[in-house]
Parts: sequence; structure tokens; C-alpha cells
Amino acid sequence: MVSSATSSKKATLAAVLVGLLAAALGTYFAYATPETPPAASASAAAPSTTTAANTATKATAASAATAPAASAATAPVQHTKAQAAAALMALPELQAWSALVEKNSGGATHGALIEDDPAPRVIKGKRYWQFSFVENTPEAVQRWESFLISADGDILIDDVTTDELLTLDRWRKEKHPAQRTSSGG
Repeated sequence: MVSSATSSKKATLAAVLVGLLAAALGTYFAYATPETPPAASASAAAPSTTTAANTATKATAASAATAPAASAATAPVQHTKAQAAAALMALPELQAWSALVEKNSGGATHGALIEDDPAPRVIKGKRYWQFSFVENTPEAVQRWESFLISADGDILIDDVTTDELLTLDRWRKEKHPAQRTSSGG
């Protein structure tokens, strides 16, 4: 009887690990596969390997050089899902969390961004991609925080303890994520 319980636990763990591997590979291919944003002009296109900040800077510079100043100022920068994920990973909090996780584990554990649901979540008529920052340990995955990001770069944090959506500024002021040192918050 004990061996069947152990086998069941091993099978469950294997299934979880396979799911995590699939999510990691999906994220990798999302970053590795260039996507064309809807209604993107040739002057605003940027290589998918640049950071979100570089993409925005290059798009703004290209627009200013080729279009009237009025239209460049009113045209919002549109990101693909992969660029949106890169913008999230570029947040100073996520960069610090990733470094902390690796340092504390001696490189055995990594911080990662995984997609919660491939279907966009619609909030007040606006579509958001859903991602979570996780601590990927050999035994399990621990979710640190859930994020929503729109094509125009609007970031919300899904606070599961209060069931509220927080703006990035409010999250920073109220939750102090820069001081966070573990998945426990």
C-alpha cells in the first residue's frame, strides 16, 4: 500500500514537472518566435531581441523621423505578447527577484515568467495578457505574483489576497515588492 502511494506521488510530481517544462518551452518559443503586432507600421517595427525600453525608444525615434510630430505623439506603442512579457521581466522588481532566487539557491532555482492563460483577460474593454512570476525549484513552482499587461504596456497586478487589480504604482507603494525576499511575500 505504501508503494502505491509513493508511486502516485511520483506520478503527480512527474506530471507537474512535464507541465512546467511545457510552459517553459512555450515561453521560450514565444520569445524566440518574432510576432508582428497588429497595425504596426514598418517604421515602428523593432527586432524581437531588443528590450521593451529599447523597442519603445527606437519606435519613437523612427516615428519622429518619418511622421509629423502630432501623429507621433498620439500613436501609442503597441507590443506583441512576447514584447509584453519582456517588458514585465525588465521591471526592476522582477530583475531583483530573479537574482535573489538564483543567489539564495546557488543557481539551483530560477525566477521565471509563465503565461497563466493564453486567452487574454478583458478588463473594462481592454485586453490583457496574463503572466505570473514564479520561483522554479526542482521540487515545485512557487508563484510570487500575477501580472496583467496590455498591448500598450499598461500593467496591472492581480492581488490574490484582496482579489483586487492594482496599478503598478499602487502595488509598489502598498506592497513594497522591492523588499520582498521569498515566495511567502
